[in-house]
Formats: sequence, C-alpha cells, structure tokens
Amino acid sequence: MALVVTALVASTNCLASDFGSLREPGFDLLTPAPHQIDIEADDTYQFLVGANTLRRRINSFPDSAISLQHDMGVSQMQLPEVLLSYWFDSVNAAQFQFRYFGLYGSKPQTQPLAFGGSIIGPPQTGPVGAPMGQSLNPGGTRWYTFGGYYERRLTPLYQDHEQGLPVFLQGWDLRAKIGLEFTYNDFRINDGSPNFSQRSLFEARIRFHDKGLPIPAIGLEARRWLAPTVAFEVTAQGYWANKWDSGRGEGGTVYDSQSGFETHWRVVYSNRDWRGFAPFAGLSYYYSKYTQTSAGVGNLLRVQMIGPQVGFNWSI
Repeated sequence: MALVVTALVASTNCLASDFGSLREPGFDLLTPAPHQIDIEADDTYQFLVGANTLRRRINSFPDSAISLQHDMGVSQMQLPEVLLSYWFDSVNAAQFQFRYFGLYGSKPQTQPLAFGGSIIGPPQTGPVGAPMGQSLNPGGTRWYTFGGYYERRLTPLYQDHEQGLPVFLQGWDLRAKIGLEFTYNDFRINDGSPNFSQRSLFEARIRFHDKGLPIPAIGLEARRWLAPTVAFEVTAQGYWANKWDSGRGEGGTVYDSQSGFETHWRVVYSNRDWRGFAPFAGLSYYYSKYTQTSAGVGNLLRVQMIGPQVGFNWSI
C-alpha cells in the first residue's frame, strides 16, 4: 500500500496536458479524455480450488470446518461485476465498483456438522440401510461487495525514460488506485433453516456485514497494445486488515479481520469505429478470507477460485 500511495503522490506534479502527445484523434483505449465515463461490465465463472471453509462458533460450543465443496456441493460461483469510472481529466478519476457473488450447488449430508452452537442433523438411515438425510446448500445467501476508489495514471513517471528498456517493457499504460471496499455477506445454509438434531436458538446463517468494516484496498492496472486493435490488460487488487475493533460486542469486543486478492488477465479488442465499445475475455483469480472473533463468537469464511471471464468496456 505504501508503494501505491508514494506513486500517487509523486505523480501529482504531472498535469493532464502532459499526455497530449500520447492521444491520437478519436477514442484511445489507453488514454482517457477529460470528463470521459468508462462503464465496465463482466461476468466470471469461478471454479473453487483449495480449502474453502465456513465456520461459526458460539461461546465454547464446538464448531465444524464446513467445506463448501465437500459438505455443501459448491464447486463453482458466478461473479457479475460493474465498474464505473469518471475521468476529471486524462490523469485523475473516481471509480465505483459493485460485485455480486452467486453460489450454486447442493449435496446430501453425510456427517453431523456443528454450527452456531447446534448440530445440523446427522443423516438418518432407512429401513434397508440407505441414507435418508437432508441435502445442504447455500440457498438464500446474499453476498455483495461495494468499492469506492481514487484512480490515477502513473504513465508520466516513466514515459520519458523508456528508451533502452526491452521492448516488452515499453508502451505500458499503468494506473494505480486506492479506496475502500465493504462486503455485505449474509451467508446461509439451506436459507438458514436446515434440519437440526437438537433444538437450536439460532438460524444457520452468518451475517458477516453486521460486524464488518470498510477495508482500505489498493490496486494496479496495466495495458499495452499487442496489435493495432488488440490490447493486453492485467489488473491486481488487494486488501488486508488484522483484528480491527468492529465497534460491536458479542461476549466481548468482536475483532474483524479481512484479507483478499484478485487478478484479471484479459485480451481486449478495441476498434475506433466501434466508438468506445471494447469487448474482452480472459482469466480471473480471486481469494478472500473473512474472520470475526471474540470470547463469544468465531466466524470464518475462506474462498479461493479461478475461472474464465468475459465482458466489455464502454467509454462515453
């Protein structure tokens, strides 16, 4: 984060007029115009990899590490996203991000699971020994992220010093951003009402947003032409917070910890005759870990996924 902030501050002496030589007549994917609005929309089909875990502890009751894949049948997620940017000039922009997480899957329960001070029912057995338990799924889950950022082009820091560098390091348009991201996550198992093996005082859900905080996030974006109408784009964005006082209590102060990283690798098609419309396709990776702890509660959600992505940029 310190490197991004330093780069943003160092580039404040570079005016929008410094980019005049880079911009050709008409729309340019790499060089925004003053007062330009960029609308980016994409959809990603992510396949879960590694350990993807959900836990909820109440007081000293035991809790199970519930696997999204092996216990709930979630093997993939869908992540539609909208990103809006307004360029005050050719250097500075304000950006808003919205994303929705769609979870799909269901799996017959094979073992009792401790969750939130109760036991999600052990599978029953039929008269001939066949399992008759319930199926578990993430139905009813509501999961969104909202982000607000300041974005700045860093090209003037190096555009006059590219000579002598290898060809693949020349011609990049680099941008940095810094802002806040907030996660709204109401995670539910069977819409909060699976069969319990004993009477439960709670629903099978975790309202992460009730004790969650907006978290500072930073990002980098880089674009480079591969051909007259084809560009390569790579982005990286992340955030980290460890045991921040959430201002809420549940058996003591609840500490909020969040960490996440995502990267996108895309090929963009940009034709001047298309008046700012530029479709793209590529690959996306996403990791997130959300932990909330106190003497009376322990919540955890960890996901890691990778998958193909398609979308478009539209500049007006």
